[in-house]
Amino acid sequence: MDSTYSLHSSSVLASLYRKESLVTAAGTTLLRQVPLLCGDGSMGRPVLKEARLVSVDHGNDAIKGAMLHAHNPVLCTRRIATAYVPARDIRAGVGVTTWQVNDSEPFWIGEDALATQKAESLPIGLTEERLPDQRSQHFLVACLIELLIEAGYYHRAAEAQGVYDLSLSLGVPNEEVSLTGIKDSARRTLLALYNTPYNVRRIDEEGKHSTWEIRLVEITPYPQSFGSFAAWYYTLEGSPIETDVIRHVTLDIGGGQLHDCQVDLLHQEQGRPKLRMSASLLGEGTIAIARAVRASICARYSGVHLSDTQAQQVLRTGIVTIGGRRTPVDDLVSEVIAARSRNLLTLMLPLLQEGQSFVMFTGGGSILLARSLHDLVSSQRSAQSFLFIRRDLASVLNAIGGYLLAHSTAQRVVEKLRLSRQN
Repeated sequence: MDSTYSLHSSSVLASLYRKESLVTAAGTTLLRQVPLLCGDGSMGRPVLKEARLVSVDHGNDAIKGAMLHAHNPVLCTRRIATAYVPARDIRAGVGVTTWQVNDSEPFWIGEDALATQKAESLPIGLTEERLPDQRSQHFLVACLIELLIEAGYYHRAAEAQGVYDLSLSLGVPNEEVSLTGIKDSARRTLLALYNTPYNVRRIDEEGKHSTWEIRLVEITPYPQSFGSFAAWYYTLEGSPIETDVIRHVTLDIGGGQLHDCQVDLLHQEQGRPKLRMSASLLGEGTIAIARAVRASICARYSGVHLSDTQAQQVLRTGIVTIGGRRTPVDDLVSEVIAARSRNLLTLMLPLLQEGQSFVMFTGGGSILLARSLHDLVSSQRSAQSFLFIRRDLASVLNAIGGYLLAHSTAQRVVEKLRLSRQN
């Protein structure tokens, strides 16, 4: 399945494939933060703050995040399953990382929540359907701190971790964004999160306490699937690669939804190509297969009830808890994938048969369906006309691209500030 010759050697994606430090030819690293004028009620006027750049792809099945490491020129990523459950008291054994945001109930997230077999499914769908739910907001905040920890911002010797102002590049469903910006209902939803102080208490599995305060002092939405294109198209310097591709289609196979994102590259005699992006929702993602797996498990094992999030986990791992034991169900999962993946493949078939575009496959579903999808694509297309994103990057590439888009904006802000200081 190697089609890496479809990658330009100077693209950020190629650097990630080579696992290189993200340093430009001039020896500079990517920006970690951006100067922003933020409101300050105590002073009655805006003040200049340094906000750390962070990107989140807010998927239905998981939150994926990307952030430059605090000290090293590498991008750190995290994928956390969209699962939430109120915390329980652990009387013996190993603890569970427990969260409390402002005055919320203590809760567990991700794999820890799934392990309880009682994980609550958070709302899915559009931004206006998901983020008004307070559990979803607290889950997002906890994931942001997990990303900060992954990126080297955790000081183990201290309980108080300090205040972090964040410039959040937020991946939202493609259909929520147009040339005029994000749709009003989503914008109003995000406005409620803007500049809100979140005081967070975290207790890790060893019982060590840490406290954090974060504020989202800037929220910049971007179309989720466009992030993957950005990683393929741009260099570390923020310049576009030299390519003869004029139509690029990203097939983003997510847990909740299947999107296509088409970018037309309008080459000019001089200057950078102009981009024209359009996107559409083709149908459900792997959730349809996960629900079929759930139905088959319920039919085989009476008394087993799985939430959507738990069913997605079984689909990924091939493991379900039966009678208190880890029980492999790979045979059942394989049968369901073979039977139900045909619908997903049928939805994609017109785009694969249309021979005038370059097609890139990304998202967690591209990993799950890799073999059958590659067989189908190979029968329809020449090898140089498609690219499967490597499995360690496929589920987080939208978030990585979101970081690059935010970084490009931050560079312009820094340059404008530099020029204003000179004048």
